[in-house]
Amino acid sequence: MPYPRKRKQPGIAGFTLSEILVVIAIIAVTAAIAVPFYRTVTLNLDLSAAGRDLASDLRLAQQLSVTTQLDHRVVFAIAGNSYRIMNTSSSATIKYGAIKPPITILSITGLQSDTVTFNSTGAVTSTGTIILTNPNNRQAIIDIKPSGYVKIRQ
Repeated sequence: MPYPRKRKQPGIAGFTLSEILVVIAIIAVTAAIAVPFYRTVTLNLDLSAAGRDLASDLRLAQQLSVTTQLDHRVVFAIAGNSYRIMNTSSSATIKYGAIKPPITILSITGLQSDTVTFNSTGAVTSTGTIILTNPNNRQAIIDIKPSGYVKIRQ
């Protein structure tokens, strides 16, 4: 006994293979355009976050100096892409901070021995600039003023 043929019901339609391939091609082109843009935006956001974190830790060292009435310093290790907040009198490390790759410390200018020292009034012993960079060559610049004011420039 032969199988009966199914009849097409009116109003029910499917997708053809060519329609599905066109949709897949549109998705692929959109993804090819969006992925590089997304990567650039992500790198720039990571740079901004690293700059804010570093500025926040500099302000923490300043606050500790004022509240404890003891000098605190932030010592940078450019090769290690990191820094430490230390109590100057006891040399105890209070906090260790690392800048996550691909963000790097490009340069530190004006600071003696790559160190920022805050005194008991919150002022610094030497002023300077710390420059962070990402693979897109975008920079975050952190300025440290004589009064201890920490400013981020993007």
